[in-house]
Amino acid sequence: MMCGLSIVLMLSGSIIPFATFCAPAMSGLLLMPVAVECGMRLAWVSYGAISVLSVLFVPDKEMAAIFVFFFGCYPLLKAYIQRIPGKALQALVKVAFFNGAVLAMYSVLLFVFPMPSLVDEFAQTARWMLAALLVMGNACFWIYDAALNNLLHVYVLKMQPRLRRML
Repeated sequence: MMCGLSIVLMLSGSIIPFATFCAPAMSGLLLMPVAVECGMRLAWVSYGAISVLSVLFVPDKEMAAIFVFFFGCYPLLKAYIQRIPGKALQALVKVAFFNGAVLAMYSVLLFVFPMPSLVDEFAQTARWMLAALLVMGNACFWIYDAALNNLLHVYVLKMQPRLRRML
């Protein structure tokens, strides 16, 4: 059910121009209940299924790549990262993963499978502006990370008991 809802979000995100980042982020959030209720193995299988279907059917390939490289796997990887001892080391791993994922994704989209519109956009943008965009992306990443923590707590403490009573 969550995989289907994620694909619908990804498809609807291609209709709305500003949803290039919002739709994959929300689709990634839907993997957290799968991980809590069904385990990490099934959550990774769900991530793979959503990734393949997104790449095949979502018209906005940048949005699909954003899900595949970051927003789809980060909510699942976060569970492993939080097992690392020390908050500073956790933060370092999170930042390294985010920046590595962003750089890898845009390297693939610009050089391996070049998208003409994206290549033109990057060619017309000043280097300092791209660096500023990466800094703003890092700030948004920390907000997303905090939102994942809060939503997981809300799900486990509020929604999960209600769902179990209904079933």
